[in-house]
Amino acid sequence: MQLNNFKRYEPETSSDRVKVQYFISEDGNDFYESFNLFSKKYKISFDKNGIIRKISKDISASYPHKLSIDDIEELPDDFNIDEKWIYINGEIERYQLTKKELIKQAEQNKAFLMNNANMIITPLQDAIDLDMATEEEKLKLTEWKKYRVLLNRVDLSPAPDIKWPQKPV
Repeated sequence: MQLNNFKRYEPETSSDRVKVQYFISEDGNDFYESFNLFSKKYKISFDKNGIIRKISKDISASYPHKLSIDDIEELPDDFNIDEKWIYINGEIERYQLTKKELIKQAEQNKAFLMNNANMIITPLQDAIDLDMATEEEKLKLTEWKKYRVLLNRVDLSPAPDIKWPQKPV
């Protein structure tokens, strides 16, 4: 039984003494009064884009605000709530990142790699600046600076097929 687009509302018979959040689906079903309509093993809460936000065996564990809920008997064998999944036309499918999302993910990875390189380069550069660097530190600094330059030049537009430079050993 699928109920869509729950929103908060105040029933006419509510009491001001008890603060309870009430939810109603777009077709007028009160969330709490519809518990018995969900009889299958798993209750799936998903947003307007179909992205699964919660799965539970207990419908009362759901918080339906701005979500829709359906129930199903089985989950895909490789289902993992830590990954993005979508619920479309009664089926659970792995979410496929858009090109924009893939590029954003690549930008975050590039920033992470650049930050790590900077953390290694900074103390090595300090040793050079203070005339305290060993020959090994001088070579290491050069290799890391080359890596950072190459990393800075990485083109993210072909994400996810990006050619990342090799980190120095």
